[in-house]
Amino acid sequence: MKIPIEPPEDDISDEEVERLVERLKTVKERVEYILKNYPDTRNNDLYLWLIYVRLFDKELSKYIRFIPYDVLEKAQSFETLRRCRQKLQEEGKYLPTDPKVARRRRRLAKVFKKAIKDV
Repeated sequence: MKIPIEPPEDDISDEEVERLVERLKTVKERVEYILKNYPDTRNNDLYLWLIYVRLFDKELSKYIRFIPYDVLEKAQSFETLRRCRQKLQEEGKYLPTDPKVARRRRRLAKVFKKAIKDV
């Protein structure tokens, strides 16, 4: 099934998108709209994110034009990539280059270790 990131012109116009942005103020309202109107987003969080960005993030949407769902569905999952990155970093490889990210991850690791000990 091919569903464009950018809805067909006769489906939703730029003016309609602007009205949506004005009407749907919260992330929850916007996500609900997308889940209702783009059913494939219920199965894939990355696709949900892409549609969200395409509709509601004017700056970033300039760079996202069209990705058919069936193509996106075949791509390696974001979660698998995140877990691989996490595992490599647990092994001390390719650590974060941003000190803020490194500190936040160390704090979270301490919280999880403490929670596991308490269980």
